[in-house]
Amino acid sequence: MTIDAEKAGARKYDYIVVGGGTAGCPLAATLSNKYSVLVIERGGSPYGDPDIENADAFGKALIETDNYTSIAQTFISVDGVSNARARVLGGGTAINAGFYSRASSEYVSNVGWDEGLVEESYEWVEKQVAFKPRHLSPWASAIKKGLLEVGVVPYNGYTLDHLDGTKISASIFDNNGKRHTAADLLRSANPHNIVVLLNATASRVLFNSPEETKNASSRKPRASGVEFMDSHGQSYQVFLNESSRSSEVILTAGALGSPQVLLLSGIGPSESLREFNIPLLLHSPSVGQRIQDNPRASVSWQSHEFYTVQVVGILKASQNYIEHVSVFANGSASPNKNKNKVYTEEITEKLAFPLSRGELQLRSRDPRDNPSVRYNYYSHPLDLQRCVHAVRVIVKLLDTPYLRRFNGDPSHGFNFTGPPLPKNISDDAAMAQICHDTLSTMWHNHGGCEIGSVVDDKYQLKGVDNLRIVDASTFRDSPGTNPQATTMMLGR
Repeated sequence: MTIDAEKAGARKYDYIVVGGGTAGCPLAATLSNKYSVLVIERGGSPYGDPDIENADAFGKALIETDNYTSIAQTFISVDGVSNARARVLGGGTAINAGFYSRASSEYVSNVGWDEGLVEESYEWVEKQVAFKPRHLSPWASAIKKGLLEVGVVPYNGYTLDHLDGTKISASIFDNNGKRHTAADLLRSANPHNIVVLLNATASRVLFNSPEETKNASSRKPRASGVEFMDSHGQSYQVFLNESSRSSEVILTAGALGSPQVLLLSGIGPSESLREFNIPLLLHSPSVGQRIQDNPRASVSWQSHEFYTVQVVGILKASQNYIEHVSVFANGSASPNKNKNKVYTEEITEKLAFPLSRGELQLRSRDPRDNPSVRYNYYSHPLDLQRCVHAVRVIVKLLDTPYLRRFNGDPSHGFNFTGPPLPKNISDDAAMAQICHDTLSTMWHNHGGCEIGSVVDDKYQLKGVDNLRIVDASTFRDSPGTNPQATTMMLGR
């Protein structure tokens, strides 16, 4: 790893990977076994930072933020919902709740991935960063028993597979409470073939015209390099090794970053680019379109206890997922237990396949700024109906004897917060209001560069050469209960 932008940009590479995140790290590690690779990451290193590495600090990075240097970069969508994206090597795996679970076999089949290669790639990831819990916490055990009692069956035990019912799955937190991010996968890289440049923000992809390329048989613009800025705002350019038979720029900047880089590079809806005086390279009207963030509704309370996510309830037909999460609220986060720390505990439902979709647009030409995003939560009436169904399951779950014993128990320090739950759970309007009142993000942003519209089935950008996108921006739907497993698998 280096922060020397001038040195990193002084040579040419077979591959330039823009974004050292959940997909970018495994992708770069894999490519480096045969090719020279530059990773351009806008954030710093995740190592040695207790707010990243300690399980009981989850959520602290989402609180302590700024515009340009913090681990997470927060934003508020046009819908008015607070959100965040990672700005650190390892991407979302450095700031998430850690739950590791694969996509369903139906998801893999629908995307058209090679099942054998998918299995091999999952296993490669899991050997390095996925950990089976040694035992269930008291709270996870109660959740498991409660879900089964309210009918979220069958019980599938411990499994990484996506199966209807209740299950235990892995975590990227090991049994000592230490986080292992996608950056750990870079340890599998060939150190002689890879440069990881930190604190460098990609400004745009550089292109040669067909006349400038040595092989002018294609009439398409050809990606030739990347322009980026260092932490001081100084601009640099780095180029592909054109003598290599394999040379590409690959965007792995995530569901917000990859469409943003395309737009800044002159690829997107022509009218949007004209608004910011960006020269048009390619009219691609689907860039930034159909972006999604799975909405969640939740019941929350405050506690002095921290519990990692270990159990999930997958409702039949996988329309909703129910999980528990502890989020750091205030106090001193450290591996040492102390009652001065306060956590927001939530039982949440994630709407698995929302039909509502939104759009992403530029807010400015500064690549360090967040783009403008509208998700249009619950704009499709079926989304709200499915949320209501899941909230009813949560209310029933809270009323099981396994969870009732936690409610009001002074030894656990529970203090329920948020809007009161309706006494009559058959009241659709009252239940729908809970969905609206507790609406928040799952941080599972996806779409904006979908397969079929922006990229082809090989993840190559349509209309230009030597440019791919390999990250969650290509997903039509979020894979599994939590997408990190599948995003790392995709990179591999």
